[in-house]
Amino acid sequence: MESARQQLHDLYELYGFGHACVLEQSIILDELINQYNRMYQTKKLHHYVQSATPQSLCKTITLPT
Repeated sequence: MESARQQLHDLYELYGFGHACVLEQSIILDELINQYNRMYQTKKLHHYVQSATPQSLCKTITLPT
């Protein structure tokens, strides 16, 4: 989750709020948070939370290091 949050922050700094890649990463992070919350509510925290969707529209964007 932390890497997804950092990537969202980096994309926001690069492109601003309304860019499609920023919105997509926000959706990815929201889903990770939702997965975590569902597991926490059912006391199944040992399950793996997936880190990204395989069909990312912005997977070709390389962030500066």
